[in-house]
Amino acid sequence: MVSVAIIVVVAAGMAAWHVAAQRKGSVPAADTTVEGVFDDLPPQLRPPAQVADLPSDRGVGRGALMYHLGTAAGGLDPDTRPFTQNDVYLVTRSGEHFRAGRTPAATGPLNLSLSSDGRWLAAKRDGQWRVRDLSGTAVYEVADGYEPWLWSTDARSLLLAKLSVDGRSFGAMALPGGGVRSLDVRTSNLATEVAFIAGRELAVFDVNPPVGPSAPPELSITLNDVVTGATRTLPVVVPGQTKPGEVVGPVLPLWHAGGSPPSIWVEVGRPDLLPTSAPEGMLVAPSVALLGVDVTSGAATARIEVPSIDADGPQLCRGVVADGVVLQRWTATNTELIVVDPRRDVRRVVTTLPENVTVLAPGARA
Repeated sequence: MVSVAIIVVVAAGMAAWHVAAQRKGSVPAADTTVEGVFDDLPPQLRPPAQVADLPSDRGVGRGALMYHLGTAAGGLDPDTRPFTQNDVYLVTRSGEHFRAGRTPAATGPLNLSLSSDGRWLAAKRDGQWRVRDLSGTAVYEVADGYEPWLWSTDARSLLLAKLSVDGRSFGAMALPGGGVRSLDVRTSNLATEVAFIAGRELAVFDVNPPVGPSAPPELSITLNDVVTGATRTLPVVVPGQTKPGEVVGPVLPLWHAGGSPPSIWVEVGRPDLLPTSAPEGMLVAPSVALLGVDVTSGAATARIEVPSIDADGPQLCRGVVADGVVLQRWTATNTELIVVDPRRDVRRVVTTLPENVTVLAPGARA
């Protein structure tokens, strides 16, 4: 799945969270909660000595996440310039590991993405995109000229994009079934497609004019109804939500979207917290918080504090799954997968992984 490359995201340090182990109150059905996705995972996720390739002749069950080992600085061959490749592991909700692919030998997209409900895996092999049903054996080929772009928040369709110098046009693949219909909507190459809401509304942020450090502390996106052509504006950041010194971006906002009900989140940062060792021209300030909005009601959902620089280890937002937000935190000895319930302000570690891995949550662009 192709997305805008933001090299400096990993450098946007995020600090320690206070993780609450207790759950409060009742929760809805498992399919609509982040607990239903991650709670059957073992306390530690480490690849077994022998990992089988993802089988094509049987279903393996819904995926909880994917991950791969990070590439160390010494992993770049100074003569040939390729990176050392690592296996990409698909982990099912029961904790089984399967090899789903390999990291690229050169800088580029991973070409693997898990649907928002964990049922579908999009993968590019030998130049051809295919969508695989992990609960069975069905495989759908993506038509030539299209490439996967965004999973719908309800996982019932996959937004496909055709790229050109004039902008992007779209189609939608129905799941299950694999049929593709053309959508009467186009975006410019300066736009960012943020979310595909229930396969009906395409949420778009237009970066022209660009957002900058002197811009007002507010941000809106446009939702395009792909059936009727109607549009509406959805404020994501409104005056009063950001604190002194905070900006969105400051040049390219970092978006996260998904969930049930659907929500959209954007990272806010503090340019004054840039490390003195940061390269000149760095475009992304260290993130300090996530601001969210309920797509249906337009109401602000929460502010999730993300302290930027901390000796306990940096964190990144990895996506929105069901009713929670997924975070990854690197420590000196491992990687923690943390889920946040923004409604109750509960944060907890659901599993740990080996040191220096990159986690790919369901629905996230990769």
